[in-house]
Amino acid sequence: MAFLSFPTAVLPVLIMGCGAFYLFKLRFFFFSHPIKTVRAMISESAGLRALSLSLAGTLGVGNIVGVAVAISLGGAGAVFWMWASALIAAVLKYAEIVLAVKYREVCGDGYRGGPMYYMKNGVGGNFGRVLAAVFALIGVVLSFVLGNLVQSRAAVGAVQSVVNVPSLAVGAILALLCAASIFGGYGTVSRVTSVIVPIMSGAYIVIALKIVISNASTLPDVMEKIFSSAFTPSSAGGGIVGFFTGAALRHGVAKGAYSHEAGGGTAPLSHAQAKTKSPAGEGLLGLFEVFFDTIVICTLTAFVILLYGGDGVGMALVSDAFAYFCGDVGRYIVAVAIVFFAFSTLICWGFYGKTCLEYLCKSRRVGGVYLAAYCAFVVVGALVGEARVWMLTDFGVAVMTAVNLVAVVALWRDVKAETELLGFTKFRR
Repeated sequence: MAFLSFPTAVLPVLIMGCGAFYLFKLRFFFFSHPIKTVRAMISESAGLRALSLSLAGTLGVGNIVGVAVAISLGGAGAVFWMWASALIAAVLKYAEIVLAVKYREVCGDGYRGGPMYYMKNGVGGNFGRVLAAVFALIGVVLSFVLGNLVQSRAAVGAVQSVVNVPSLAVGAILALLCAASIFGGYGTVSRVTSVIVPIMSGAYIVIALKIVISNASTLPDVMEKIFSSAFTPSSAGGGIVGFFTGAALRHGVAKGAYSHEAGGGTAPLSHAQAKTKSPAGEGLLGLFEVFFDTIVICTLTAFVILLYGGDGVGMALVSDAFAYFCGDVGRYIVAVAIVFFAFSTLICWGFYGKTCLEYLCKSRRVGGVYLAAYCAFVVVGALVGEARVWMLTDFGVAVMTAVNLVAVVALWRDVKAETELLGFTKFRR
């Protein structure tokens, strides 16, 4: 379906272009002041629960299955473009979080915030209100795809790779667990993710890192393969057009964007809840998210797959790679990791979708109906084919990012001013 592939082809230009724009406007501050950036990030402790929730949405099957799909479709060069998009797009995640905290609204003992609010209150006017409504509507719809179908499908595939269980049964159990978590609201979701994310991430990193270190002598060959195939143009054409439509760049950036979510507008939905007074301080946590997600976890997954060197697609490729190095226990390692990552992302996106819906409709009853439908849709995801799910994912990421970046770029002066308040070198001449 051509209309689904077009936004994905445009996504690299959009992310790289807007990211480069922000890097220039903010004078590459986190590259030129790395120590100061880390110190400010560590001192910003008020947003750690929001960070765990945002990481739950960021760390998902994209870090494992998404990397495998990118390599399957785009070759080893896709890994280079994952790195490039992360380094350039990290500033976009910083910017959208800054704006979310700056323009959020007080609600009872907490906050309402996200792209809808900096579109309405920051961009302002009829255009800002329309843009906010469009983003909220897209957020509700895509929560069923990006946060639901993909995660459910991956979790089912992971379980079935080690145990012969019907898809419907796995989907039903996952849906019940999801319901038990997300109906408790932000507090329950953030508490659950603050436990799941650190434990599962730590375990996965240790195992993958052990494989990489044990095969360190082969890493130079892997790196050579990544860099040599990163700039191969599409066979459909040469020159600039062929380069930007090349499989490595297109799938590397698309799967990277789905994984780190920079510029997509999802991280602001959780970080707006942080009990912090510093928008820029909270934004720095977004830089850490992108680094941890792509430069650490996605890279380890990619290295394990490329060190293995076998064929396969998606879940099967990752499972075979870990089994090659760890024996049959490797399949269980991957299965458990994917199930936990998928579950944490499922409940996080339930919160995202409900937040978007509540912006459009203030009725609490509607929110309850949405959560019930969201949980029921987990079962649908268990029955959908993997290839179709990833096609919809690429399309959803591109559309959501495009709408959000309209506001993020328009409000760059606000981000610049907040960054100066954090104590970095003055940008004004």
